[in-house]
Amino acid sequence: MTGNAPPTILHLIDTTGPGGAETVFICLVRELQKTEFRNVVVLRGEGYVADQIRALGITPYIIDSKGSFNLGYLKALRKLVKSEGVSLIHAHLLGSNVYGALLAMLCRKPMISTFHGAVDVATGERFLRAKFLIVGWGSSAIICVSKGLEKQLTERSALPSNKLKLIYNGVDPDVFKRGSETGLREELGIPLEATIVVSIGNVRPAKGYSYLVDAAIELAESDPNTHFVVVGHQRESVFKPLLQKIAASKTKPAIHWLGFREDVASILCQADLFLLPSISEGFSISTVEAMMAGIPVIATRSGGPEEIVDDGKTGILVPVKDSGAINSAIQCLKAPALRENLVIDAREHAMKKFSLSSMLQGYLDLYRQLTQR
Repeated sequence: MTGNAPPTILHLIDTTGPGGAETVFICLVRELQKTEFRNVVVLRGEGYVADQIRALGITPYIIDSKGSFNLGYLKALRKLVKSEGVSLIHAHLLGSNVYGALLAMLCRKPMISTFHGAVDVATGERFLRAKFLIVGWGSSAIICVSKGLEKQLTERSALPSNKLKLIYNGVDPDVFKRGSETGLREELGIPLEATIVVSIGNVRPAKGYSYLVDAAIELAESDPNTHFVVVGHQRESVFKPLLQKIAASKTKPAIHWLGFREDVASILCQADLFLLPSISEGFSISTVEAMMAGIPVIATRSGGPEEIVDDGKTGILVPVKDSGAINSAIQCLKAPALRENLVIDAREHAMKKFSLSSMLQGYLDLYRQLTQR
């Protein structure tokens, strides 16, 4: 950076498809476009994230990084840092955090690593200790999106505690204002008197959809007017066993699998209840979105949700892997008075603590501090 040129941030992320971390990544870059910072984005392939970044008016660099350690990828990044006049590197998720930290040491640039969930600290990850050592050495700051995740990182890694910082993921409340959205019931053939329980999240092991299926099967006989709607990309290795479980049940549950959808906000705003059945969550963007949309929330005690939901005041927390508890919470939230009180307190709480503006300010303070050194 020379003269009066704006400070340039190089943004890196592991994945290319839709998800919670990817949503945060896209929103952060979008909001930074309105500030003094210039943004350069590097992605590992085409897909949803690339499309969304282009929609912001930024042409991402697509650089392949396949392999356990891709030296060519690192060389390409180093060349880019020089040609684009990068002032600071910001990476998301473990793989990009490792490359970003190496790049920061090679180029002598400040660097921020953001960890989004338990998948980043999975014990089955190869060379995990070495990867954490690299991230610890090369990062100027290491962001955790929840206190629970910060605790996990502290327990499972040698990351320097003085570099760990908490910045909650944020949601734009204007996107999830409940309006006059309609059409979901007609699309899915759900009766007007039925209760719609929406879950948002890709179908993968940590999301706990097996327990949602169990809950729906249990309700099929006693409460057939409760319909479950699941929005998210379907990983075949996880989705196929769920369909097999449904096929083997005596009474078929009312579950509508929608796959990936662009109209998540509209679908969520047409729900009667929101359910997060996860067995592990670093945070939960979708839970915050439901609270901002004015939808009563049921979430498992899976890590992040305990920091988002005040049990009995802004939603209902249930144990993980407990379909009976899920159904009890659904029946409990059918009481209009309880629902009304919950959604008012939940929206106020989410707006105050988990808004996009709060997240942005947290990162902006850090960017300015690091680029002005």
